[in-house]
Amino acid sequence: MLQIDLTFIVVFILIWILVIVLTKFFFKPLLEVRSKRKKILEENERAYKQALKDYEDHLHQIESSLKEARQESLLLKEKIVAEALEEKAQLVSEIQTEVKEKVAAAQAELNAQTQALKSELEKKVEDLAKKLEEKILH
Repeated sequence: MLQIDLTFIVVFILIWILVIVLTKFFFKPLLEVRSKRKKILEENERAYKQALKDYEDHLHQIESSLKEARQESLLLKEKIVAEALEEKAQLVSEIQTEVKEKVAAAQAELNAQTQALKSELEKKVEDLAKKLEEKILH
């Protein structure tokens, strides 16, 4: 049969002492380091996700601001173009009115000059006719 001798008990006690010492000085600190590392990794992962969320929120805010600014600039551009076209139409209308007035004034002046020249020609024709009549009759 099996007999338990003293060496077996000594080895058994030494193994338990080794297990206790290793647990206290090796495995426990190792597990604590792993636990701390795991916590740090989890915190870093949370911080990364939060930073990514903040980045995406900020990016979305910037994109919406850009979209709004583009819309405002398009509206402003359309308004400026409409005002410019309106001003152009007004200037064209004023210039056309001014040109019509100048043409009418020039036409009136030409008519007046034509009438003056006609009456002057009629006088000269009458004078020439009288002179011719006098020359022919004398």
